[in-house]
Amino acid sequence: MDEIRVENSQNVIAGSTVSANGDVLVGGQKITNYFYSAQYQDLINQRDKLDNRFSKNRQKREKYPDDEDFKTEQLQIDEERNELQKKLDDLKHEVIRLAETFVKIPLNTERLRLARQYFETGDYAAARIILDADQMGDELDALLRQKEQLQHLQAENETNLIDKANEFLILARLTAVDFILADRYDKTIKYFEQSLKAAHTVDNTFAYAYFLQGHNQFTAALPFYTEALEVCRRLAEANPQSYVPELATTLNNLAVLQKDRNEFPAAEAGYQEGLAIYRRLAEANPQTYLPDVAATLNNLAILQKAGNEFPAAEAGYQEALAIRRGLAEANPQTYLPYVAMTLNNLSLLQKDGNEFPAAEAGYQEALAIRCRLAEANPQTYLPDVAMTLNDLAILQKDGNEFAAAEAGYQEALAIYRGLAEANPQTYLPDVAGTLNNLALLQQATNEFAAAEAGYQEALAIYRGLAEANPQTYLPGVAMTAVNMSVFYLQAVPDREKSLVFVKETLVSAQPFVKSVPSVQNYASTALQVAEAWGLNKEGFIEEAVKA
Repeated sequence: MDEIRVENSQNVIAGSTVSANGDVLVGGQKITNYFYSAQYQDLINQRDKLDNRFSKNRQKREKYPDDEDFKTEQLQIDEERNELQKKLDDLKHEVIRLAETFVKIPLNTERLRLARQYFETGDYAAARIILDADQMGDELDALLRQKEQLQHLQAENETNLIDKANEFLILARLTAVDFILADRYDKTIKYFEQSLKAAHTVDNTFAYAYFLQGHNQFTAALPFYTEALEVCRRLAEANPQSYVPELATTLNNLAVLQKDRNEFPAAEAGYQEGLAIYRRLAEANPQTYLPDVAATLNNLAILQKAGNEFPAAEAGYQEALAIRRGLAEANPQTYLPYVAMTLNNLSLLQKDGNEFPAAEAGYQEALAIRCRLAEANPQTYLPDVAMTLNDLAILQKDGNEFAAAEAGYQEALAIYRGLAEANPQTYLPDVAGTLNNLALLQQATNEFAAAEAGYQEALAIYRGLAEANPQTYLPGVAMTAVNMSVFYLQAVPDREKSLVFVKETLVSAQPFVKSVPSVQNYASTALQVAEAWGLNKEGFIEEAVKA
């Protein structure tokens, strides 16, 4: 008899075979010899009897060739032999599969161990008797009852954990607003983490991400926003009425974070998806969702401006402004700040598009609104006043209104310095940005000593911020460093200092040159400075990156 090898079968161990003498081998190990089994012997006996009948019948046919009964009987015997051969083949394959199963599964019960012993000796009937179906059925019922009890306990435990997560979530938020606490930030972080330790819900993951984002911890916030977004998508599929608005909010907030991390394509995709959701919601309920449409349009336009998509950005700002003006007519206290925000953003865009009169009109309207708001609530609206003063001063500088521009910068800087004393993490970037802008103006008006001091202070601030959060603040380092490289080329020529800042620009810009247009401009300007000093820019890039 030839060796039998099982191939192309599911759930079999490679190399399972039956040898010519009946040994069943699994992975090279002999498990049993199926020739010794009663089942095999019985089938062989039946086959021998059929072979004997077939031989006798053939003799009769040879003797009586015209007798149709013998011919019919021979066909019947041949069919029975084929059926018997199939049973032998099936037995062979079933024994191989059974042997493989015994090898694969853990034999953790006495029944299984005894069943394998009987199987190995070929006593399949004894192996079956060991596995008492009635007794095992009773044990199975008992285990299922126990499982049901454990599932109930687990469900109760999960509910209790979610309750605990919600308690710590509320504690975290109460701590976040307790400004008397000296360690408010650290305790808020601790309580958020305790909430997440109990259970991850869409509420605590989103709330923690939002808190981290509000404290410029963009890298730390990203995985929690991503998790909250995945949960929102699942919930929105099952219950769109409740969770589709929450999905849009999460998309918008994550896109803000991605924009701050200079991940522009991901941010735009998030804004566009969120905007589409808000537009659908606003069709049915404009009073509730039109503000969200305007906010998302505004945020998307900021991103599009940063990516030099000026026509798309202007269309977004104009639509957002129209919506917000309409909302402010009915509720000025709530929506006038948003009108000022969009006016300011639109003016920034118009300034970059050399639409100076339109830009100045927008800035002046925004500044007037924000000054009125700051009179009643300085803590909330002074940062907005400083922002518009700074932006208007940039416009005035470009229009050669140097005295007005310097007055605006100085007023904005004074506001930002005061705010940074109480909240450095939030307002030091604004101090640095305004110092940089003021230094550019002072350089243009030949106030070189003041410009140099401003650049140096701005760069020191950006460097410190970039140590903790390079993804967000390295572009600021690159911006100020390239300005200093130009300063030491044109205003106060110093080849060594200028090239030091060229290198710092290129190194700081490297992670962003392919994705952020403004940073591409910084790197390009830095290379022009290097060429102005007579250096080969390709070699200088390689040297700077190595350094």
